[in-house]
Amino acid sequence: MEISGPADSMRDRGAPKRAAQERALRTRRKIAEGAIQVLAARGVSGLTHRAVAKEAGVSLAATTYHFETKQDILAETSRMLMEGYLEAFRRLKTRVRAGEETAIRSMDDLVERVVGNALGRERTRSLAWCELMLHGGRHSDGRALAQRWYSELDAIWDEIADILPSRSPLRPGAAIDIVVGFSILLHPLMLEAGTVSELLHGTIALDQLKEAGTDVEPGTPSLDTLRPRQIETRGRLIEAAIEVLVAEGTAAVSHAAVAERAGMVRSGPGYYFPTIEGLLRAAQTALFERAKSRYRAGIGATTATKIDAARLADLTTTIFFRELLEFARENAGYYSVWMSAAQNAQLRPTVRSALLDQHHAWARRLNTVHDGAVPHAAPLRLQALFVGKLIRGIAGQPDNTDLSRSREDFAAAIGEAMALSNR
Repeated sequence: MEISGPADSMRDRGAPKRAAQERALRTRRKIAEGAIQVLAARGVSGLTHRAVAKEAGVSLAATTYHFETKQDILAETSRMLMEGYLEAFRRLKTRVRAGEETAIRSMDDLVERVVGNALGRERTRSLAWCELMLHGGRHSDGRALAQRWYSELDAIWDEIADILPSRSPLRPGAAIDIVVGFSILLHPLMLEAGTVSELLHGTIALDQLKEAGTDVEPGTPSLDTLRPRQIETRGRLIEAAIEVLVAEGTAAVSHAAVAERAGMVRSGPGYYFPTIEGLLRAAQTALFERAKSRYRAGIGATTATKIDAARLADLTTTIFFRELLEFARENAGYYSVWMSAAQNAQLRPTVRSALLDQHHAWARRLNTVHDGAVPHAAPLRLQALFVGKLIRGIAGQPDNTDLSRSREDFAAAIGEAMALSNR
């Protein structure tokens, strides 16, 4: 007969506890994976305990047991996504050092690989990450997580850059911003992998992409049929929707919330905007027009005559600082509704129009520096850098070191654009 000693007895008593802990961890992970699916398909506005439980394949009771509030689910999902991304890049660094990643020889190769994955096979997780960054920027816990994510990822990419055989004029941190910018800008277009690659290489232009979605919302009264007072009321509703967007994100936009903010009866917004999508599109258009006006005011009349690369870097940095320091909250609303177009086809035409408008503006700026048209990829890359740096600032509130590098990053990207143009 085998006689168990005290140590064996203690191990036996601990086994059920460990098993229960492991089951709890597996359930929490399933719930977080379900939340990623919901975020990608419906955004933060569609994330509820019931929706997550259904997607995760667990009971509603299990979901509420492990996560009391929606914010608890978002926090755990953010943490899990962050750890997954960081571990993936640590493994990539190991493979690069071992010479196993022969296709990645420069930061440009790494950017292309990560952007292709973000818009392709990792689209679901990338969409969820974008939603979480924009939502988390409104809360101190979310900002702290974003700061940690960027800090650790910057360090890993710095190490990868030191290993790569080809050096790049762009800092690794700026390369990360380009990846984020491309992800934000292009997600709503629902592009195929081949098209993404062609855009990054400049073999096709944004203008060549087909229209996406529909631009018609039945039941919305035309401006031509409204009296001046009704036009004023419609404008007030749009402003109220923007205020809700900026303060709380697309999740909070409803007819009731907008009516309350505008000081109207609950049924008022429904006459002008029968659906929430229509109201979001009107707010989306207004936000895009505001941003365009600010950018034009920042550039002023300088694009009418030729300027040099240094002056363009100065102007771009000035506009970036203003957008981040004065209009960060409005930009959070701007890009929240932008990302909503990834889930809602009715919002895509406005996004596509705004994207093209911005792209043409960046091309004009670069053409003022360079004699002749710049390659398609050059303005798109600079545009992605600007947006990516803005998202970094919105999500994590960068410190002075990050801000002090902004002009250096823009100058390097403009220099790259000029080098492409001279080939």
